[in-house]
Amino acid sequence: MKCPKCGNEAPQGSTFCNQCGTRLNATMQCPSCGNMIPANSVFCPKCGKMVRNDMEEEPVARPAAGPAPITFNDQRRQEELEQRRREQDLQEQRRRRELEEQRQREYEIRRQREEAERQRANAWNDEEEDDDDETPTGHYNRNLIIGIIALAAIIGGLLLLRSCNNTSSSNEESSNTDSTLVADLNGQDPLAVMAGELSRNNMMGDGASPAAAVLVPGNGNDVPDRIWGVTYLSSATDRSFIKIYQLTRSGTSWTPENVHTKYLPQTAITLDNNSMIADIKQVPRAVKVDNKECLFFAYMKPMGAEGSQGRVSLNVFDMNAQKLTSLDYTGTIKTRTDGRQYIYANALDVINSAERKFLQDEAKKNIKILYFQTEEELQAEKEEREREEQEKAMASPDSADAKWNKDNEDKMEQLKNGEEVSMKSATYDKPIFNMKDMNKKIENENYIVFSDKSGSVYGFNKDTRKYFTIFSPKGKASGPTDIGFGDSKNNILRLRAADGAHLSYNLVTGKTKVID
Repeated sequence: MKCPKCGNEAPQGSTFCNQCGTRLNATMQCPSCGNMIPANSVFCPKCGKMVRNDMEEEPVARPAAGPAPITFNDQRRQEELEQRRREQDLQEQRRRRELEEQRQREYEIRRQREEAERQRANAWNDEEEDDDDETPTGHYNRNLIIGIIALAAIIGGLLLLRSCNNTSSSNEESSNTDSTLVADLNGQDPLAVMAGELSRNNMMGDGASPAAAVLVPGNGNDVPDRIWGVTYLSSATDRSFIKIYQLTRSGTSWTPENVHTKYLPQTAITLDNNSMIADIKQVPRAVKVDNKECLFFAYMKPMGAEGSQGRVSLNVFDMNAQKLTSLDYTGTIKTRTDGRQYIYANALDVINSAERKFLQDEAKKNIKILYFQTEEELQAEKEEREREEQEKAMASPDSADAKWNKDNEDKMEQLKNGEEVSMKSATYDKPIFNMKDMNKKIENENYIVFSDKSGSVYGFNKDTRKYFTIFSPKGKASGPTDIGFGDSKNNILRLRAADGAHLSYNLVTGKTKVID
């Protein structure tokens, strides 16, 4: 029998071809007449219609189509995309560069501010030198600015003088000064007169600023009118200084003289009365101390942050002896209930001269930025310090027993009354007992419990790696405390103290009660 598919001559009686496995007696239905005919038929033997065309060509495999040719529009679009990407990259680079430059500027500003604050905080010291012959080196730009300001002050003073001369009908009669007298100089401001005279005599080239001045009227005979004044230079990096001047009237003109200079190394200062909360009628002023004619004035270090150190210097200058006496007050800067910062000044115990006694009184009466605490406030502050020191000492592992007794004193009384209480227990990172004093050790899955020879019992939490006190007898114990688990699975500890107290203690919650 011949295979209809592969043409192999299969053995007689075969059902399948022994070469390709095709079924040899397969049949099919004629699509035209519907009769069943052999499956390998080309024409139906019943109706003669063709049922299969063996002459049809096998589909021919065609090569895969290649990429479509790139047109001019596609190429231009691709170039535009590339150009857009390049522009975006440039914009991103510029943005990053600007952010970096901004960070650098902010860092430099912050660094300069911190450096200035550090220098102001560290530069102030009690060593201040007096040197009349030395003059601090100024910067050209600063001197130029000061010169312009001084020139403006001169012009303003001259205009004010002209106005006052035009409106003034007569000069008031001068009288002898007492400790607080400041004459009006026919309406002229002594500070403006001093600034104008110093500039006219080329005495303002040191970069200083006029700060304070008072008029001391003469007696109309052998004692002329005088102006006592102060200029200052403030610098946190160079030497600051205070200069004291005396201007003596001669007819209608004034003769200025620098009578004293005080240098302050690398110290920023201010003579502003608002900063010192001082009345301008009181600071500065001409005074008599121990019957000596003196100029009283004050200056201070600019206020810093809360908790930093503030400083105010009160000064009295003996104009005849040309001697400067200073009294410095330092203290912590704090904010009071009115929202304003004050310097909590330290009281001075040793006052050994009339000048220093005068300055001490002025500090308490007229320099309101200085706050002197009352006895009650000082006592409360002392108690607060002692409490903080005690708490700090109690936080030490060496004080674990003492802290436990302090925290649980009332709880022990409640236990004696049969109540269940929750013990307070501080935790520590380090051991709170000496292993050489250990009496007994037990443990379960979560805790290790130790008792020592003094009667105290301690726990160690395996999970948190913390130590804590479980029990500590108050006073001297008569012997160690016995320990054991009442319920190990639930972390219930039993302990019997040397005094006979039998307690149950929950290692997790700290709940404790007396048991029989």
